[in-house]
This record gives sequence, structure tokens and C-alpha cells, in this order.
Amino acid sequence: MKAERLLSGLIDWVESVNNRALSECIELVVEGPRDEEALVFAGVRANFTHARNLLRDLRENGETRVRGRTFVIMTDFDDEGRRLHDLLKENVVALGGRVDESPRVEYRKLGLPPLIEDLIGFLERRFPDWDLIRSFP
Repeated sequence: MKAERLLSGLIDWVESVNNRALSECIELVVEGPRDEEALVFAGVRANFTHARNLLRDLRENGETRVRGRTFVIMTDFDDEGRRLHDLLKENVVALGGRVDESPRVEYRKLGLPPLIEDLIGFLERRFPDWDLIRSFP
């Protein structure tokens, strides 16, 4: 993908995720702190939840944890991450929550790294001034 199209798509993706995350009833689920750090570096502002914490909460609190909430599951795109995504999605939906797949689908369409934590290096290599670029609304 050409750099300018990638840049435009990435900015649009970050804005889209941020617009979704404005609601307090939307949580962005990541595998761990390095994935959260990478998405924050990209400019994502969201109510982050780590997958292991959500799984524990689902076991302990069941439907009261997810009812009326929407989850954007941004686990990695390797085998382990896809299995975790499927497990989380299945449990959230079964307990009455919703899963918004569009940010995950768009991320892949942009050709971004399959391991979310690798997003920092990807952006630093492709767009050395990313920190300046993402500071613009």
C-alpha cells in the first residue's frame, strides 16, 4: 500500500476507533500492556481492558459484566490471538454483550502488523514523524 494511502487510512482508522470509544459502554480489549501501549502510541484513546481480566470477570460476574456493553476485541492475528478473539467473542455474545468487529477488520485491511505490539516499530519505520502526525485532530 502506498505511504500516503496507508497514512490516510491509518488516521481514519484511529479516528474511527476513537469515535466509537467515546461511549463509556465500549471497551477495547487487548492481550496485554504492550498491545495497549502500541495502540495508545498510534493515537487510540479508549477504555482498555486486558483479555485475561475480561475472561476472569466473565467467570466471576457473568452477564452483569457484559450486558449493555460493546467490546472491540483487538487481540493479535496469530493463531493464539485468533483463538483468544473467538473465545472472548463467543462468551461476550452468549452473555448478552456486543462485539464490534469493524475496527479489527479495518486494521487488517490496512496491512498493519499481525502482532499489535509491533505497531510501534511499524509506525516509527514508515512514518518517523508519527508522533507529530497523530497530534493533529
